[in-house]
Amino acid sequence: MPWGELGAQDLTQWIGLWVAALLTLAVLSYLVGENPLFRLAQYLFVGVAAGYAAALAWNHVLAPRLARLAQSPGEAWPYAVFVLLGLLLLARGWRPLAPLSSIPLAMLLGVGSALAMGGALTGTLVPQAAVSFVSLAPASYGGGLRGWAYALDAAFLLFCTLAALATFQYRRAGGGPLRLWYTGVQTLARAGRWVIMAAFGAIFAGAALTYFTVLQSRLDFLLFEWLGGLFGWGR
Repeated sequence: MPWGELGAQDLTQWIGLWVAALLTLAVLSYLVGENPLFRLAQYLFVGVAAGYAAALAWNHVLAPRLARLAQSPGEAWPYAVFVLLGLLLLARGWRPLAPLSSIPLAMLLGVGSALAMGGALTGTLVPQAAVSFVSLAPASYGGGLRGWAYALDAAFLLFCTLAALATFQYRRAGGGPLRLWYTGVQTLARAGRWVIMAAFGAIFAGAALTYFTVLQSRLDFLLFEWLGGLFGWGR
């Protein structure tokens, strides 16, 4: 419906539609080069995102814990330690107390690294190794053409996993009885590089598809909701 026929349409919704359309155009203006409109939209998005994250952190993390600490200090005393560590981070802005900020930073890096390593092991490496222990016999999948298809799929999965893991060995093939072993591992590692490249390509394709989907949604918004409402050709 054209905007001229809206009548009692909520003014807030009308202003929000225009703001969304103008900001979308400001972001798309980067296609012709960096310009003040794009920088304004960029700063606005970063500022709004930072403000929203700060509001969420205060309302859902800090405020409830401070309230509980004030109500029952004896039970919620660990929250006092967390608050103290957070305040020590602010000391980085004052040179005499700046060394104190190294304490919470060291804890953040240590705990973050441990969580990342634990997550990589329990969430990626161990499950991937576990699913590699599969039967390669067609009879295990019911036999026939279907069984052979599942067996070949399991064999391909096992080969790709071993090849990708072999890529991360950096020892050269030496002499002696292990020379044949090292040569085989290096050959498998060369295949693993192609496996990793294919995986990265699939990830990049998925990301590009997501970007194009978002772009299409914004173009649909401009064409049908904004201009369509202005000239009366909306859906």
